[in-house]
Amino acid sequence: MPSAVWSGHLHFGLVAMPVKLLVAARTKTTRFRRLYRKPINNGPSLTSFPSFSQDHEDQDSHRTNEIPGTPSEPKQNNVRDTARDEYSTVRQVLQSEVTGEEIQTHEVIKGYEIAPNEFAAIDPQEIKAAEIETSDTIDLFHFVKGTKVDPIYFERSYYVVPDVGAEKVYALLIAAMRKEECLGIARIGMHRREHMLILRPAEDQLVAHTMFYANEVRSAPHLELTTKFSNKELSMAVTLIKGYEGIFDPTQFKDLYQERVQEIIDAKVSNLGDRKPVPASPATRAPDLMEQIRLSLAQLESKKRDAKKPVHKMLTVAKKKPQRVRA
Repeated sequence: MPSAVWSGHLHFGLVAMPVKLLVAARTKTTRFRRLYRKPINNGPSLTSFPSFSQDHEDQDSHRTNEIPGTPSEPKQNNVRDTARDEYSTVRQVLQSEVTGEEIQTHEVIKGYEIAPNEFAAIDPQEIKAAEIETSDTIDLFHFVKGTKVDPIYFERSYYVVPDVGAEKVYALLIAAMRKEECLGIARIGMHRREHMLILRPAEDQLVAHTMFYANEVRSAPHLELTTKFSNKELSMAVTLIKGYEGIFDPTQFKDLYQERVQEIIDAKVSNLGDRKPVPASPATRAPDLMEQIRLSLAQLESKKRDAKKPVHKMLTVAKKKPQRVRA
């Protein structure tokens, strides 16, 4: 089970039900690190890294000087033996666009552009003061018919999971909402903002969708459509739809792009051959705070004793110290 991103109580009327929010869906994507590739020789070409510029794409996609059916000779441009390259990670450097001077993150503030190159500077603490504190309740204050809610307002999805002891009330709420075919409207303070939630009864779960605000949803384009159809035309359209009717099974849909990227990664990793395992860093023991205190006290006592010694004795001891031999 995924970890909870929020825990508290779901309030409606006089009922306070302990619940947790779990992320129901999240986009999966392959993440890459940016690397600096430093060539260390100009050996024979083995692996091609084509440019992604429009010019290169046009050359590969629209070849007008080749005879159809004849193989073309492989190009040697942008080709290098990457096995002999050195790689290192890179970091992003913040620079002033005016002076080019490198700046640190603590020197950066926010600015709202009110005109070209004219900004209202805002301190991060002022923005922080406007943040909404995370609430410990989901305030369910309204119910509406499910047919009256446009799914375009759905943003992110979360499972609402009851804590131990709240299962009966949780199931009763789902059954009542399903019977009335309604959705719940609630509010919650989370992730520095106040979010409106649309609570929807699923099969055996209550699902919460964060909601786009009205000013975040763009107006639909105005279309002038005819609404006059003959019975024959409408019947033909319905028959066509029924011919393609089936069960909604999301597992049959695959992200072809992600699968291809993963195949590329798997091929690269397999071409690396046997790699030396990275030695595990030795386990570090937790510091013994009482031992550190004992050593600190002993050090203080030693300093006190040294301070009480006569000066000539300290000089005598200094003379007996061996001289360091310079190389």
